[in-house]
Amino acid sequence: MKTKYSVLLGTYVAILMSNSAMPAYGQVLSANQDDLPELITLTPKEMRKSITASSVKRLDVASFATEALLNHPSISAAQAALEAEKARARGMGRKLYNPELELDIETAETQTATIGLSQTLDRHGKRKARTLAGQDNVNAAQATLELVRKTLQAELLTALSEYQANYDLLGLAKRKVEFSHSFLSLAQRREAAGDLSSSDVLTAKLALSSALADVARTRTELSRSAQALITLTGQVQEAWPMLTGTPNISNVTTELPNPDQLPEIRLALAQSRASYSMISVAQKMRKTDPTIGGRIGGEGSSILFGVSLAIPLQINNNFQDSVDIAKAESLQADAGLRRVRRQTIARLNGSRRRLDAANQAWQDWQNTGANQLGTQRDLLKRLWEAGELGATQYLIQYNQTFEAQSASAQLKATYWRSWFEYLDASNSIPKWLEAIK
Repeated sequence: MKTKYSVLLGTYVAILMSNSAMPAYGQVLSANQDDLPELITLTPKEMRKSITASSVKRLDVASFATEALLNHPSISAAQAALEAEKARARGMGRKLYNPELELDIETAETQTATIGLSQTLDRHGKRKARTLAGQDNVNAAQATLELVRKTLQAELLTALSEYQANYDLLGLAKRKVEFSHSFLSLAQRREAAGDLSSSDVLTAKLALSSALADVARTRTELSRSAQALITLTGQVQEAWPMLTGTPNISNVTTELPNPDQLPEIRLALAQSRASYSMISVAQKMRKTDPTIGGRIGGEGSSILFGVSLAIPLQINNNFQDSVDIAKAESLQADAGLRRVRRQTIARLNGSRRRLDAANQAWQDWQNTGANQLGTQRDLLKRLWEAGELGATQYLIQYNQTFEAQSASAQLKATYWRSWFEYLDASNSIPKWLEAIK
């Protein structure tokens, strides 16, 4: 019996040693090479890790973000709206009135025939006011396009960070299943040898069931993350780009950008200006323009000349309502500008505070928690081997190290989300994508 127990214990120690040699968090958790290939780093080119030949080929994040948005429907719609506003602005900049040609022939005792030409004059600068308003609308459409592009970039990178988090959690769940399988196998052999109670074996079975449930749950969440990426990109890829490591915020200055340069405020400001310019258009359009004309003709043997002048009389309707509407809409747009400015500045300041907090939390974990996982697992193994820790206690406490590692994965995901939220709020995503190429 003692010889058999020594063989079993040696087998179990070997299994524990193989499972305890876990990579540090941030490296690849490769429970299955096909499912979890090596990740591409986001560091600059000269510091990138090489990709093994067996890895699935992945796009780098910068190229992926650029290519995914090339033909996005939202961007295409915004570009079409911009082209429509440009065409509308061209129309608003043209002359309002075309000349009118009149031909009059009357046959009676004496035949009369005249031909005339009339033109309505733009005396109040309507064309100029409409031209300025059309350009303001073009500026608003251009700002809308920029905001749509920025928003999609932020959504894409956030979805990528969610996929990365669930990808890491799936790898961790698979490692937990491997450990639970190994522990259950050894527990069953030791039960058969009479060295372990059936309750400990039952605990090992429950731990395995829980680990398998975690794998199923994380697979579901990973599928949802992939679905979000497919929805945003319209592509189905075997390997999505990966975010390895943590964000590099060393180059982030404490000085916040000028809020007036942010797309959200630029759009609201352009819309406010476009609404205000419509007041001038409404005021000028309500004013009447005279129409002058001249005609020439003949009546029998006589030659006829004539001049006409027509001035509309605003008796029934002076069109003041259109001016009141434009003023009210301008006040509405101005209030919207103040609201957007307030929200954008608050979001910018808040995202920076959350980024600092996430960075500090991650640094604290690296300094206090990350290095303790291996130490804790080694200590648990020694206590188990020395008989100072029961099988159930060993399993429970060892699984707690997986829970701690899972919590660190969630912390890292929060760090990435906070990073992308700040990049979005500060309109720094294009600079970041350029920096990681």
